[in-house]
Amino acid sequence: MPDQMAGATVVAPAVTSSGPSVLGARRNLRRAMRRASPLWWLGPSLALIVAVVFYPAYELVRTSLETISPIGLTEGFAGLQNFRNLFAEPALPHVVYNTVLWVVLVVGVTILVSLPLAQFLNKRFAGRRLVRWALIVPWAASLVMTATLWRYIYEGSYGMLNAVLGDLGLIHKPIFWYENQATAFWCLIFVGIIVSIPFTTYVFLAGLQAIPPDLYEAAAVDGSTPWQTYKRVILPLLRPALMVAVVLNTIYVFNSFPIIWVITGKIPGDFTDTTITFMYKIAFTYRLDPGEAAALGVLNVAFLILVIGLYVRRVGPGEAGAAPVAEAARGRRSLFRERVTGAAVSLLERSGAALAPVWRAATAPARRPRQALGRGWWRARPWLLPAIGAVVAFFFLAPYLVMLLSALKSNIDLFHSPALYFPTHAEWGNFVSVWSQIPLASYLLNSLIIAGVSTLLVLAVSLPAAYYTARHRFFGRKAFLYLILVTQMFAPVALVVGIYREVLSVNGQDSYWAIILIEAGFALAFATWIMNAYLASIPVDVEEAARVDGAGPLRTMTRVVLPLAKPAIVTAVIFTFIQVWNEFVVAETIFNDPTDNRETLTVGINAFVGLYQTQYNYLFVASLIGIVPVVVLFALIERHLVSGLTAGSIK
Repeated sequence: MPDQMAGATVVAPAVTSSGPSVLGARRNLRRAMRRASPLWWLGPSLALIVAVVFYPAYELVRTSLETISPIGLTEGFAGLQNFRNLFAEPALPHVVYNTVLWVVLVVGVTILVSLPLAQFLNKRFAGRRLVRWALIVPWAASLVMTATLWRYIYEGSYGMLNAVLGDLGLIHKPIFWYENQATAFWCLIFVGIIVSIPFTTYVFLAGLQAIPPDLYEAAAVDGSTPWQTYKRVILPLLRPALMVAVVLNTIYVFNSFPIIWVITGKIPGDFTDTTITFMYKIAFTYRLDPGEAAALGVLNVAFLILVIGLYVRRVGPGEAGAAPVAEAARGRRSLFRERVTGAAVSLLERSGAALAPVWRAATAPARRPRQALGRGWWRARPWLLPAIGAVVAFFFLAPYLVMLLSALKSNIDLFHSPALYFPTHAEWGNFVSVWSQIPLASYLLNSLIIAGVSTLLVLAVSLPAAYYTARHRFFGRKAFLYLILVTQMFAPVALVVGIYREVLSVNGQDSYWAIILIEAGFALAFATWIMNAYLASIPVDVEEAARVDGAGPLRTMTRVVLPLAKPAIVTAVIFTFIQVWNEFVVAETIFNDPTDNRETLTVGINAFVGLYQTQYNYLFVASLIGIVPVVVLFALIERHLVSGLTAGSIK
C-alpha cells in the first residue's frame, strides 16, 4: 500500500506538470496562427504582385546594367554603358520634347473640357443617361480599335476628315494628316484628348455628387450668381477630385501606347514617338537592344514613381464615406458666406437698418438683367439641356458611326476619293466574309480565354484580400493598401522589357498561363480597391450576428457578406474582363505567334493595319464585334462607375 501510494505520488506530479505545458503550446500555436492569418487572406495577392510587378521591375533594372545580344543572350555586365548609349541617341531630345508636349496638352485640355462637361452631366435633364452612355463608348472601346478608326479618318486620299473639310470649303486638296510631320503629332494629341475625357469626367462627377445639396441652397440664399457659386464654393471642393484627375491622367497619358503605335508606329522615323514608344522600338523592332531599352524604361519608371509618390502623399488609401467632403463643404459654406456677403452685412450693420431700402433701390437696376436672364434660362432649360446633350452625344458617337458605315462599304466605296459618307450599297456580306478573310474566330477565342480566366483569377485572389482589409485592423494593413494603390498606377508598358525578360526565363512565350498571370496581376489592384471600399461600407452588425450563430470567418464572408456586395463584385468582374479584353502591349509582346493562332483580337487587328493599304471594312467589322459587347457591359455598370472608380481616392 505504501508502495502504491508512493507510486501514485510519483505519477501524479508528472501528469499535472505536463498539462500546463501542453496548454501553453496550444495557446502559442493559436496565437501564432492568429498573427499569421493576414497571410492566408493577403498572401495570394502579394505573391501575384511580386511575380508580375516587382520582379519585372527588378529584371528591368538588371537588364539596364547588362549587355544583351539581339537574340536575348546576356554577354556580361555593362555598368552605365546602356545609359550612355541612350543619352547619345540623336533622337532622344526630340522624343523627350514630344513626351512633355503630349502629356501637358492632353492632360491640360482634358481637364479644361471635363470640368464643365461633368457639371453639365450632373444636372437633371431628359436623356441624361443616354448622353452618359455615349460618353463611355470611347472609354469602353479598345484603344487599338479606336486608333484604327482614327487612322482611317485621317487618311489622305479617302479619309473622312478630308471629305468633311472639303465639303465645308476649308481645304481644296487632300491632307495626309498622320503621314505629314507637320500635322501627325497634333492628330495624335486630339485622339488622346478624346479618349481621356470620359474617365476624367466621371472622376469630376464623383466629386460633384459628394457635395451636399444644401450647399447650393445656402449659396442661393446668399444671393450668389452661378459663377460665384462655382468659383468660390464648388471648385475648391473639387480639389481632391482634381488632384486625382491630374495625377492619374498624367500617368495614363504618359504610358499611352496604342494610339501612337497603331496610327504612326509603322511609319519610318521617330517624329511622333514618346519615351514609351521609343523604348519599345529600341527593344523589339529596328534596334533589338534590350539593354538600352531597359535604361530608358528605368527612367520612365523613375518618373512614374515620382508622380505616384506625390499622389500617395496627397491622397492615400481612403477609409470611409464622403464625410470628409461633407465636412469640408460645411466649412466652405461658412467661408463662402463670410467672403461673399461679409462686406454687405458689415456695411448694413454699421449703417443701420435705415440704409437697407436705399441699398435695395440702388442695386435694383443691376439685379433686373440678372433676374430676367434667370427667368429666360428656366424657360429654355427643358429643351436647351437635352439639345446640348444631343450635341455632346453625337460628338463622341460620330467616329463609331463612321466605323459602322465603313464596315458596310465595298472596296470601291471604301477607297473612293473623296470619301463617301454612306455606302452606295450596304455590304452586309462583310459580316460573313470577315470570318474567312482574317482568323477572327481564333482572335475571339484567345481573347475570351485570356480575359475569362484572368477575371476568375483576379476575383479569387482579390476578394479575400479586400474583405480582410475592410474588416480587420492588423500590422501591415496600411502598407498593403498603399501597395495596392501604387500598383494600380503602373501600366504593363512601363515594365514591358522586364516582363519580356521574365517570360523568356521561364519559357512562357506564347503560352496562355504566362499572359493570364500577367494580365491578372495588373488588373488585381483595381478589383481589390473597389471591393475593399464597398465592403467597408457594409454594417458590421450582420457579421456579428453570423458569428453568434457559430459561423467562421470564411463562412461569414461567403454566406453573409458576399451577397450584400454583389454590386461591387459585378462591377469589378466586368471592369476586369473589359480591361483584359482590350489589353494590347503585353499580348503584342509575349503572345504573338500567328503560325500557331496565338493572337488576341487587339493584336490581330493591328497586324492587318498595313503601311500602304489596309482593308478597313473587314477590320471595322471585327472591331464592331469586339466593341459592342464591351460597351453593353460597360453600360450595365455605368451607375457604379462614379463611386467605384474613385472609391477611396477623392475622400
